Order: sequence, then structure tokens, then C-alpha cells
Amino acid sequence: MQFRLLENKARPKWEISRWTYSPEKKRAIKETLGSFPCYYSMVSRDILDKCTTQEKAEVMEWWRVTSEAVNRERVRSQVTKLPVIFKDLETLLGVIQDSPEDLAELKNHAYAFKDAVSKVVRRKSRQQKNQEVGKI
Repeated sequence: MQFRLLENKARPKWEISRWTYSPEKKRAIKETLGSFPCYYSMVSRDILDKCTTQEKAEVMEWWRVTSEAVNRERVRSQVTKLPVIFKDLETLLGVIQDSPEDLAELKNHAYAFKDAVSKVVRRKSRQQKNQEVGKI
């Protein structure tokens, strides 16, 4: 199986292909199973239907590893933008500090943000406790 990223400026795509031996040509030939946009959340069903059981397992494992890496990179890039976001918030606070309505709305958003962060911290804490209990 071969997995290639086709660098199209507008919409990058993944292409999946395989090499098969052609007795009449007496050589290996590349058979393209298909391509699909990178933003898809799953490998195209059309491609999977052309695969053998073993090839499907290989494609699914490749997709699992690839999508995890993409998600990690997406999160990493968002985290690196946080200082800029906080600087923008500081500027915004300076502008709206004299408006009681804007401050009240901002307070609601701040509580929602605090709740979201608390949920993530609690979930991670529970996961770590469960892992520690599982090791004992």
C-alpha cells in the first residue's frame, strides 16, 4: 500500500494506491484505489471497498496514526496562539472597561471558559487516577 499527500494549493488530498504484478506486462503496476480530501474524518468507503481484508486493516491503521498526528499538530498550533489571544483580550478589556453591559457579557464568557478548563482538568485527573489504580 502507498499513501501520498497530493499538495494541491486549494484542497490537499490523500491518495491511496497499491502495487500489483501484471503477468501480461511481466512487471508490477501501480493501481490507484482513490483519493479524498485531507479534511475528511474517515477514509472514503469507495477506497475501502476495493481493498482486501488485510489492506483494509493497513489503511485503517495508517489513518488512525495519521489523524492522531494531525490532531496533535492542530492542538499544538492553537496552544502556541494563546499568548496572542490573551494580548488581544487585554486590549479588549481596556476598551470595554467603562461599559457595564459589555463587562457583564464578558463575565459570562469568562465563567464559561473557566468551566470548560475545569472539566478538562477534572477529566485528566480522573484518567490519571484510573491509570494508577490499574497499575496496582
